[in-house]
Amino acid sequence: MSRSDRARGVLLGLALGDALGAPFEGRSQIAGAQVAAWIDAREPLRWTDDTHMALTLARHLVDDPQLDDPEALGTAFARAYAREPWRGYGSGPPQVFAMVEQGLRFEEAAGTLFGGSGSFGNGAAMRVAPVGLLPAATDPRDAARLAAVQARVTHTHPDAIAGATVVAQVIAGLIDAERINADAIVGVVSAATGRLSPGPVHDGLIDVLDVVGSGGDAATAAGRCGTGVAAAESVPAAIAALLAGGGDVLQVVTTAIGFGGDTDTIAAMAGALAGAARGLEHLPDTLLDRLEARADLEQLAQTLSCR
Repeated sequence: MSRSDRARGVLLGLALGDALGAPFEGRSQIAGAQVAAWIDAREPLRWTDDTHMALTLARHLVDDPQLDDPEALGTAFARAYAREPWRGYGSGPPQVFAMVEQGLRFEEAAGTLFGGSGSFGNGAAMRVAPVGLLPAATDPRDAARLAAVQARVTHTHPDAIAGATVVAQVIAGLIDAERINADAIVGVVSAATGRLSPGPVHDGLIDVLDVVGSGGDAATAAGRCGTGVAAAESVPAAIAALLAGGGDVLQVVTTAIGFGGDTDTIAAMAGALAGAARGLEHLPDTLLDRLEARADLEQLAQTLSCR
């Protein structure tokens, strides 16, 4: 499978997970039959802020692949939000955008949130997937640096940054892997986890690896780490879905949705991770044809993967 095919799988997997997971957000009990019915429906699949911000980041990376101008990236996020504020944004980014209008820089504004600790939510991790597509991201240090730069535009808490760096590094590691199987996926996740400083995201990932590695199921792993909006919960949950589904995008996404909680974001991250492993394998065109902006997503993936 080519790098381009896997890159397409990343962005389409992200958008698909986002759109399929959105109707179930906030629910704790989700029947598999309900998810299956939504997958089989004919309605258009509309994505939320997760994909909206990822697309904005992807477009910015085309012209600024080293993220030399994070203020310009922040401005792009703010303009995208102003055009489509109905995408389901959390409260943090709009607050940052408003403070920037009053004269603060983006990272400075982001650092004032939550009493000065910054947001520990999953907003930086949910959008970071395009970073993992860049050839420069094959070096884990570069992937981590770029992930952190884009994170700090809206999220300055160490947990939010750690979540974003893990997602970017796992995508970058999988997209260039020569062979993909369950052991290879675990190896990439373990390596990315090992590069993290001790903290809640690191600990959550260790728990997930322990549960899945000892034969436990994904729901048990997600139950231990949680499925809320905190990066320390939702990023390990997305990894749990990836490991349980063996990289099969649709299986990984449906598993992630079944966890409940922040379903659109967990499924978006899980879909992107699985797409890096398996590309578009087992994803029927009948499903992808329902996906909003499919052609734009594929074109951006192609461009970034060769950047």
